[in-house]
Amino acid sequence: MAKEIINNATLHNYGVDGMREISERRAATIANIIDEGAKYGLSDQFVYDAIAKYGKDNADAMRAGMKEPDSFREFADTFGTDHNKDIYEMEIIEKTDDKLSIDFHYCPYVAQWEKQGHTQEEISRLCYVTMAGDHAFAHAFPCMDFELAGTIADGDGVCKLRFTKK
Repeated sequence: MAKEIINNATLHNYGVDGMREISERRAATIANIIDEGAKYGLSDQFVYDAIAKYGKDNADAMRAGMKEPDSFREFADTFGTDHNKDIYEMEIIEKTDDKLSIDFHYCPYVAQWEKQGHTQEEISRLCYVTMAGDHAFAHAFPCMDFELAGTIADGDGVCKLRFTKK
């Protein structure tokens, strides 16, 4: 039996709620593209690949703004410090010279997919496809390894992003 999805936002204000709404629209678009593609016999691989490219592009932009783009320390000091911190209710669990562990306590994507009426199995797959961006983002930093150790979509209560220095 699948674990129940727990995804409750606790931080609310005009700015955060507005940014979450934008993320929810992205989530709806992703799900709609996959659903429409399936009607034409298309797998969701093309969406996965497009989102992976988006993640790589974001990493390239972040690396371009770093003084030392191959520095794990600079990555750890930068990642998760922007507006996304509040959108996803990010919590730094561990931050050392060799490890950055961040838990995301809320996901606007999962919230939207639930509103659209997707099953937990579908939400898990949508999350897998969408996380292609995060995997590609992390892969663009050769100084580290990335592990997605759990997701809200799979009923783990939080998304567990783990970055380890190579």
